[in-house]
Amino acid sequence: MEYKQVWRFYVDRGQREFVAGQTVQLSPDEAHYAAAVLRLAAGEQVELADGMGWTASAVLERVEKKFVSAVIHECTLHATPARRVVALVGVTKPGALDEIIQVCVEAGVAELILCKADKTTSRQEIKLEKVMRQVGEICRITKSPWSMRVVCAESFLSAFEKVHGQYNVNKVLICDERPAHTLERVSENTTHLLEESRAFAAGDLLFAVGPEASFSSVEYEFFLKEERAGRAKFVSLGPRILRTPAAVAAAAYLLSACVESKPL
Repeated sequence: MEYKQVWRFYVDRGQREFVAGQTVQLSPDEAHYAAAVLRLAAGEQVELADGMGWTASAVLERVEKKFVSAVIHECTLHATPARRVVALVGVTKPGALDEIIQVCVEAGVAELILCKADKTTSRQEIKLEKVMRQVGEICRITKSPWSMRVVCAESFLSAFEKVHGQYNVNKVLICDERPAHTLERVSENTTHLLEESRAFAAGDLLFAVGPEASFSSVEYEFFLKEERAGRAKFVSLGPRILRTPAAVAAAAYLLSACVESKPL
């Protein structure tokens, strides 16, 4: 049996309630993608989504150069996840940032907070509109009913205050590379991220990863203060020093597994 790709298209529902049998017109950008890029034809099965938990199976009704519509067959409203994974990441160089966005979406991270860290070397302004287009394209492939939210913070310090006020979080897990340095064993007994995350049976899981040059001494002092206050915890990702995108990927996939797996 030949595998047939079912393509996804995004619609802005707003406050509307779409129902089976209703005809939906795609936006100009989505219509162009369907007609000019994918060259789909009327009668093909597609999926519609809004990135907020709503999806629907549909069939293309009209496919023209600047006009594409689809008839909804069945709608599904997915329940809001009981737990979420949130990433706080120091702003990196553009190429590395693209990797981080991709792995976070693929791993099911709910929100990516890009922090302007003390040791951030990139001076390129982050264009959130472009970033969200990247997120949307990756979501087409992953077929997640939820789109990842991306925001920017002026520092890790301001990001901490934001997440503690917005999420049901026990502690922010600081992914620390110091145990991997042979000449600086400051955190030799640091708990591994996986072991630490298992201690939290409920609540959202938040982790922080520094930019390419890691955290500054000021940021370390802030994290140590937060750890003493019980709001943060230094954790290890293993005996190796990872690039920022690799560290984000390791943490995101481990924590997503903790959130999505069923308890024993």
